[in-house]
Amino acid sequence: MKRNRKKTAPMPRHGFPKRIFKYSPDVVLTVDSKRRILFMSRAMDTFKPAEMIGCDAIQLFPVRVRPWFRQSIQAAFLNNESGRFQYPSETSVWWEIRLVPYQRDGKVAEVMIVATEVTASRILQAQAIRHARLATIGVLAASIAHEINNPNNAILFNASLVARAWKDAVPILEEYFHANGDFSLGGLSFAEARTAQPAMLEEINHNTLRVKTIVENLKHLARRDQEIPFETVNLHEPLQAAIMILNYKIRKHTDYCEFLPTKTPLTVKGNSRQLEQVFINLILNALQSLSDRNAHVWIRTALETDNNEEMALITIEDQGCGISPEHLSQVTEPFFTTKSATDGTGLGLSISHLIIRNHFGAMRFVSELGRGTTVSIRLPVLKVE
Repeated sequence: MKRNRKKTAPMPRHGFPKRIFKYSPDVVLTVDSKRRILFMSRAMDTFKPAEMIGCDAIQLFPVRVRPWFRQSIQAAFLNNESGRFQYPSETSVWWEIRLVPYQRDGKVAEVMIVATEVTASRILQAQAIRHARLATIGVLAASIAHEINNPNNAILFNASLVARAWKDAVPILEEYFHANGDFSLGGLSFAEARTAQPAMLEEINHNTLRVKTIVENLKHLARRDQEIPFETVNLHEPLQAAIMILNYKIRKHTDYCEFLPTKTPLTVKGNSRQLEQVFINLILNALQSLSDRNAHVWIRTALETDNNEEMALITIEDQGCGISPEHLSQVTEPFFTTKSATDGTGLGLSISHLIIRNHFGAMRFVSELGRGTTVSIRLPVLKVE
């Protein structure tokens, strides 16, 4: 007994693969030797298939990319060569374009173009490059810090030696002064030198210690977190030290710099010198942003509770020029600076951010052009048992 079989219509040529392409995350096109689009699986950027069928495929690409496409499509049809290139669109979407020749009767009849969005992979690639650059900076920082440390230690040692020699020489010089009257020492009268010399030696000693602190901070770009020596620190102490160190700069830039500490001691686990360097960097940035002496800088501390955890809050607010929105996300990147080459290296905020992170804290910037900037630092308060 014969069974009747249902007849099916023949599948049109290329119908099956084209239908499959419509479900692909890539945009798939086919073009003829005149670059006319024969098939387009779905929209690409603002170009829709219904509008582009029969049009020159070069219109899909920005003007700056068209020479690459023209060269690739010619190589595909003339030499049966596959091609590949990447480019960013006008909407900042990255596309990877692959061209695959399709032969019929021994010659290239069509070229399939596969457009894949690769924005996410480009971002990951950029992050990987940035991390590699930061690792290189860390190695260089450690090397530079070592080279600076050696001469700085020599200056510190010799300054202390000169200070002791001066102390021993003063009684003899005083005796000579009382017997013979005033005399010259290095272009200064002894009457001036006996008060100026100790101050100059103290200034040398103070600044070499500052260089030493900066060098130690540079080393943190290459040092692991667990290697940092921590102690119990009252945050008001490094803040007051930073303000004292910057006293000359404060008087130079503004008549209105206020330190408004909370009455509650803010005790944290950390490194006092590192925190002092952070406060110096932030206060100095605030001072340098001021346009005139009437602009204010406020340095405040407070105790906050966040998710049942006590946090020390330090804010440094200025009425300076502010930071543009496009630069705000970059301020903690190494070597990024909006200052001139003579005013900054772009390392201050990067190192400060690293120090605060190593103290299990967070630093946040809020800024408005022409209105000023507020930097907030939150650090976990040490629990007293």
